[in-house]
Amino acid sequence: MYCDAHCHINSPELFADAEGVTRRASEAGVTRMLVAGSDIESSRLSVELSHTYEREGVYATVGVHPHDAKTIIGNVLPEELTRLADDRRVVAIGEAGLDYFYDHSPRDVQARVFALQIEWALKIGKPLVIHIREAKPENAGSGGAMKDALSLLRSGGHGQLMFHCYAGGLEYLPAMSELDAYVSIGGPVTWAKGDELRRVVAKIPEDRLLCETDSPYLAPKPHRGKLNEPAFVRYVYETIAEARGVETEHLARAVAENAGRLFGW
Repeated sequence: MYCDAHCHINSPELFADAEGVTRRASEAGVTRMLVAGSDIESSRLSVELSHTYEREGVYATVGVHPHDAKTIIGNVLPEELTRLADDRRVVAIGEAGLDYFYDHSPRDVQARVFALQIEWALKIGKPLVIHIREAKPENAGSGGAMKDALSLLRSGGHGQLMFHCYAGGLEYLPAMSELDAYVSIGGPVTWAKGDELRRVVAKIPEDRLLCETDSPYLAPKPHRGKLNEPAFVRYVYETIAEARGVETEHLARAVAENAGRLFGW
């Protein structure tokens, strides 16, 4: 019934109980889970999980998170990483992007590595999963992550895109349409302070909407403050369905079609 378009079963918090995590997801009606890579090791684990739990509908992405961009030296991605992308269970590149909130990697390095992955995804014909996080308010004057990301995407050319855990507000929805991008929404839509995001989900075209947990992070309202996992994605669906004025089953069918069209699973 449900798909989780972005999760981290490969994280230390969930990997030790991957069997239980995937079992609980299946019991909750989750038939597809996309496990995102963020560096070589986590990408390797995402591929491993996609084979171990193939029957549970686990698939993988491989890529370099902006936090880990500083590990990439020069203008060539590591051969091991690019080799992993050839695996039949890898359906996307990422998560890649820009994170100005933590700045764990210098911004120019983030931009360089993001550009490399835009080019890579386009070259091999796989969707690109994008992570964007804006700077803290006190650093907002130093530039916008979304604006910089859009500039890189427009100048570098791009294929299919998914903005994971979208937080661009109503302001950037026209840009999502311009790029023909898929927009994935996570647990924050269920939170008490998620009114703006609930307004946003009401405006996203049905054929471009996806749902995710980003587990083990961003647990939805009934579990907020606790460890998140793919089984909880139904709360995201239920909240979005209410905001859009449709039945949860209708939304689940639409999202399943969108994910199938994007990832080819």
